[in-house]
Amino acid sequence: MKIIHTADLHLDSVLETNLNSQIQRDRKRELLANFERLVDYANKHSVDRIIIAGDLFDSSRISQKSKAFIVDVINANPNIDFLYVTGNHEEDSFINNINTIPENLKTFSKKFETYSYSDCDITGINYTDKYDFTDLNLKEDRVNILIIHGDINTNLHASFLKDRYIDYVALGHIHKYTRGNIDDRTEYVYPGCLEGRGFDECGEKGFSLIEVIGNKIKSEFVPFAQRVLHEVIVDISDCENFVDVKRLVLLKCDDIKEKDMIKVRLVGKYNLDIFKQNEMLSDLLNEKYYFAKIIDDSTLKINPRDYENDISLKGEFIRNVLKSNLSEEDKNQVIEFGIKALMKEDL
Repeated sequence: MKIIHTADLHLDSVLETNLNSQIQRDRKRELLANFERLVDYANKHSVDRIIIAGDLFDSSRISQKSKAFIVDVINANPNIDFLYVTGNHEEDSFINNINTIPENLKTFSKKFETYSYSDCDITGINYTDKYDFTDLNLKEDRVNILIIHGDINTNLHASFLKDRYIDYVALGHIHKYTRGNIDDRTEYVYPGCLEGRGFDECGEKGFSLIEVIGNKIKSEFVPFAQRVLHEVIVDISDCENFVDVKRLVLLKCDDIKEKDMIKVRLVGKYNLDIFKQNEMLSDLLNEKYYFAKIIDDSTLKINPRDYENDISLKGEFIRNVLKSNLSEEDKNQVIEFGIKALMKEDL
């Protein structure tokens, strides 16, 4: 018996932080379509149930179009049970706004409830700030899966789940695939989000595929994201000119698929003679990849001794800035802008 465990899809996310308006709209549609892709995977791989461990939506304000799409997909797949607990982002707004809840959408309340199947019992509870485990009573001789949304280190401490005959804790809330053990019998898994939405969610994203074999459970991570987000750190300290910078960036990004999204962070100390062309570099990367952005955290490499005897206007300017009470970060920025102004470059 196979079960998909997913969480934190955060449908209807705003996605305003990094993306332009067109890509925002496209990504919102992709995130929604991923739910149907997930169900297609379930049908192709004989999956009987899909666990959604909270935060199916990003907030309690859900568009009618998105709600209707999810309900239509669930209704179109009566062979699959969808077991859904709410997360901290969405409250009960999805369920409360459905006129007729599909028979195969299994919902929960603020108290532990159990759905029994031939191979296992699946128990769940909707999100709350503080869980009460007093009423969690599971049968020792059954395979038990618990669905719950929360942080294993705070409001959902592992000690609350120890020695309760749980085989698999299907968690939501942490957006990175994470697994561990609570006791000799109990494994907990965060499947992570199904698709990265911002550059704080880089790396492979997907779901956990559970298989119940006899009285045992095994699970594995399945990468599933349509687009992987990458943060690429590029140290430009050894570059002598912009061509070197460009070559190094392209080399560091060489293994990234063109459909993916990247953030390149320039670091290190660069020579004053380098004229960085970050806008040109951004244009180049955006031609190759679905989306790219440049973050420039590099700083000027300046040795004060090099300007001790420099009688030029540039030398006098740099000496005065270096002697000022500004922070190192501000000194670097003032010198960079000042040199650009002296050379009549755009600021």
